[in-house]
Amino acid sequence: MNAVVDTPTAAPRPAGASHVHPTHRFRWLLRREFWEHKGGFFWAPLVAGGISLLLTLIGGGTGQVMFSRHGAKIINIDGQQVPLSDMDWGAMLSKASPDDLRQLHDALNWMTLMAGTWPVIVFGFVVFFYFLGSLYDERKDRSVLFWKSLPLSDRDTVLSKLVTGLVAAPLIATALGLATMFGFGLLASLFMVINGANPFTLYWAQLDPLMLLGATFGWIPVYVLWALPTAGWLMLCSAWAKSKPFLWAIAIPVVSGLLVSWFDLMGAFSESSAWFWENVVVRALASAWPGSHLLGYVGTDYFDRLDDSPNALLGLDGMLAGGHLLATPSLWIGAIVGVAMILASIRLRRWRDEG
Repeated sequence: MNAVVDTPTAAPRPAGASHVHPTHRFRWLLRREFWEHKGGFFWAPLVAGGISLLLTLIGGGTGQVMFSRHGAKIINIDGQQVPLSDMDWGAMLSKASPDDLRQLHDALNWMTLMAGTWPVIVFGFVVFFYFLGSLYDERKDRSVLFWKSLPLSDRDTVLSKLVTGLVAAPLIATALGLATMFGFGLLASLFMVINGANPFTLYWAQLDPLMLLGATFGWIPVYVLWALPTAGWLMLCSAWAKSKPFLWAIAIPVVSGLLVSWFDLMGAFSESSAWFWENVVVRALASAWPGSHLLGYVGTDYFDRLDDSPNALLGLDGMLAGGHLLATPSLWIGAIVGVAMILASIRLRRWRDEG
């Protein structure tokens, strides 16, 4: 008697079905990170920008009230006594010297740029705690078990968190900062109109859009590389720590720095402990802070080549963009160390499932 055994065959693929492209899967991972942390990456910088505009409105309104109370105050302009309330801002601007116009141009551009820093400053706090909880929180609430049941690799999951924190989040914060700058310009224009000035000639014509855009977005490419040590260290602690990753992330570098300083006091090291604090402790804990790349200029001759114009700071070739750091070893050494810690985080996530 022959037994007939049915062997399972591959189920036919439905018509029109296709494999999910890896880039599409990675894009959905980025969307997942954004929606899970929308409060920190979008709403927190947005609220910060709104608060800065509210404070600007309150400060401007207070100044306007004080100006109205003292509108009859007499000032001396070209030997003539003119009340503040009767000032002809357009005529005064037309008679201004080139040096005065340059100072006005620099001051307005700098004020506008500073008005858009609030969302970026808030992003600095958000991104630190995002990386610190990126791999720990999913183990704490056991959601990692669900995500590992899906056809998602540990590499793609960790890299999606890295790209979210170092690329997507700063772009969002910077865009909100740019919107805040525009709102600041509208408020400044409002007060100018109230006081009889033409905001198009007194304010908007003085702005340098390319320089502002370069200073606003130009720092992100260097930031991605400069922030890798902090991102790697925090993700490594997040993947390794069974509890309290914040304490581990802070305590290990700081205690190491204190030990190095103690050995330095004992004369055990030929190098100063300041090098360890600057290149290890600070790079591990503060490199993800926007603008921290300016520390990379310390000890270089770049400061000796700076002029006194805003171009030294703003624009695509200014200090805020940090393009000159691409030629420094500290940036690339830190980036390599950061990548190594990120690879270790991927390995840890593969076998550590629970908090």
